[in-house]
Amino acid sequence: MTDDPREIISALFVLAGSLLTLASSIGVLRFRDTLSRMHPSAKPQVLGLLLILIGAAIRVFPGIDVGMLLLVALVAVCTSPVIANRVGNLAYRESVEDGTITHEAPVLEKLHDKDIWPDSPR
Repeated sequence: MTDDPREIISALFVLAGSLLTLASSIGVLRFRDTLSRMHPSAKPQVLGLLLILIGAAIRVFPGIDVGMLLLVALVAVCTSPVIANRVGNLAYRESVEDGTITHEAPVLEKLHDKDIWPDSPR
């Protein structure tokens, strides 16, 4: 074991990121449907990756690899919300078509009863 504080701080960041990533993967396994699985697969997973990348950047700081780690972090932060949004839209659309999500029907009936759409069939 070394007494270098950078290695200890780096190890703590990597450990925290690994635990967050583990919790995210357990959440993906525990939830039943795609809409529920989106949250643990997007937000904690990216935060865990960022913590691991911060730990790695602290460890290799004087080197040129820090730029590559920052690029990986930027790509992960930019693409994860977009992918989660697209997967959520697709899963929601397919669930409505399959009839597994039925919470919209009472809202539409209330709107039809108020004659907001007078030309719509009842």
